[in-house]
Amino acid sequence: MSGSLSVVSFEGELNAIVQEYLEFVTFDKTLVSFQKECETKQKPITTQSIKSKSNQKLLAIQNELMQNFHKGKRDRFLKLWSENLAASVKDQDPVAKKLEFYVNIYFAVYPIKFARGQRDADRAMGDFKKYLETRGATLSQTTEFLPYYALPFVPNAKGHPSYKELFTDTWVKDLELRLEKFLTLTLKSTPQPKLFDLYRGNKVGDENEQSDVTEEEMIQEIHHSVQHLHVQEKEVMEENKAHIIRNESKQSTGKRETSRKTRRPTRTQRI
Repeated sequence: MSGSLSVVSFEGELNAIVQEYLEFVTFDKTLVSFQKECETKQKPITTQSIKSKSNQKLLAIQNELMQNFHKGKRDRFLKLWSENLAASVKDQDPVAKKLEFYVNIYFAVYPIKFARGQRDADRAMGDFKKYLETRGATLSQTTEFLPYYALPFVPNAKGHPSYKELFTDTWVKDLELRLEKFLTLTLKSTPQPKLFDLYRGNKVGDENEQSDVTEEEMIQEIHHSVQHLHVQEKEVMEENKAHIIRNESKQSTGKRETSRKTRRPTRTQRI
């Protein structure tokens, strides 16, 4: 009894979390069915915001991104960038693609600007060269970025007229401000559903879990759960359809039998 009461006490918030997730993944038909069933069964869906903790987390992610930017930690920065920006933003938004390019330039020259040694400088330029050959290749025909494709092959980039601006505090500060503004707008405009946080929290708290769960695996598993609802809904529809066909068949058979019973035999006329 107490268990039922404890569930009822926050059932509205749970339903709101489900609704938020269905909206996020654009499962429109499932969302409509869910809302109708909640209404039919008089189940509450809370209207208060459930994103306060998510927004705090997004702020923490933004702060971590900027900290890694300042410390020159390229791999960690790009990992967070990839995990927390929607694919439609980082792959299609021109501002995001432009910023990502300049951020990669920043990390490429970071060891040179801050005198971190030749080994780090060579590695950073090597990473930048790989970026130019992969994700950065799409901008190779853009006039604004074309000069930077030669950067990995310049022996003394800091003294080169085309690249000396990259080593100034003014250029770095300008990039920092643009990046911070972009993250503030983008992360807040596309927050992840709270269901993601709950799922990740359970995985982190599971002491028996042997490996980390990636964002992609998490999303796939949640999608699988929701797709299971689609399968169940389809099965119910098929069952209802079969039931209707059986009823129609029975009615048709009944009509034929009734027709035979009521039909009178024709008398043979004697000549």
